[in-house]
Amino acid sequence: MTGVRFYDPSRAYAAQRDELEAAFRRVLASERIVLGPEVEAFEREFAERVGTTHAVGVASGTDALELALRALELPSGSEVLCPNLTAIATATAVLRAGHRPVLVDSDPDSLNLDPARAAEAVSPETMAIVVVHLYGRPARVAELRELGLPIVEDASHAHGLLIDGRQAGAIGDVGCFSFYPTKNLGAFGDGGAVVSSDEALAQRVRELRAYGSGANGLVLRLGANSRLDELQAAFLRVRLRRLDSDNRLRAELAAAYDRAFGRKSPDGLHHLYVLRSGQRDALRSRLAAAGVETAVHYPSTVGEHPLFEACRRVDELPVSTQAAREVVSLPCYPQLTDDEQLRVIAALGFRSR
Repeated sequence: MTGVRFYDPSRAYAAQRDELEAAFRRVLASERIVLGPEVEAFEREFAERVGTTHAVGVASGTDALELALRALELPSGSEVLCPNLTAIATATAVLRAGHRPVLVDSDPDSLNLDPARAAEAVSPETMAIVVVHLYGRPARVAELRELGLPIVEDASHAHGLLIDGRQAGAIGDVGCFSFYPTKNLGAFGDGGAVVSSDEALAQRVRELRAYGSGANGLVLRLGANSRLDELQAAFLRVRLRRLDSDNRLRAELAAAYDRAFGRKSPDGLHHLYVLRSGQRDALRSRLAAAGVETAVHYPSTVGEHPLFEACRRVDELPVSTQAAREVVSLPCYPQLTDDEQLRVIAALGFRSR
């Protein structure tokens, strides 16, 4: 019997094989393969889906965050509040944009950035906040808004997440998405997007992604080579059509896990299904012995990486530090079969309900 993989990209391909192959052929037969009609169409469709005026395709979610921060035109070396429990890309983007991450602890329930701790961390040099909808759980953006700072939403776990009737990514001043293959809206390679209803900000991101060039080709600002390619844009247009149905399938899997384990997951759209265990390594070994692949998001907090040890923080960040020792993600993606989920549940010593 084969094992239960944490994620199987071949199944996403098989689920839309004909449409994806048609998109592939369309791009290869076209005359424009960089920043062409597929990127332009995807940007329109994604902006409409998120509820912003503009979407700008870039090469990765990390680039999206960096270019969004640079487009805010903050003073060089500004402090930017950042969750301590997040993918290292979040804080890396702050550094790459020329600023200083200030690490903030997590809310104990959602594990998202805690607004009360954020308020304590604000200094005269603090100029923005990067907030992450971790695991697909809604961050408390409305409370963070009260701090009066620009908000960059890292919505890389939150494609399709609704928060008070609005889409994640459209609530802050600028939203950033990754299209890494495992995401709720994933490409078949790297990709990202910046979304905003601020036309001037979106235009700056367009310039920054192409060496800082303006419409006449002359360089206006120090930019980068960060373009979403035509092929990934074409694939994303296909996969965008299934975002809502795929999110429903994730929710059904999460509900089945919850019933079996006798728990209620935090609100959200379940980019990941995350448990906590004080004996995580033993738990993962037990699952691995039963052929079940798991993952940890994330085994180290930002502040534990040597690059970020010197970052300012207002306390010892106990909530996020403890969570990093305990969190474990179970297989939970739209093409996971019922039988595979039952194997995961059984390997943990539970029965389906």
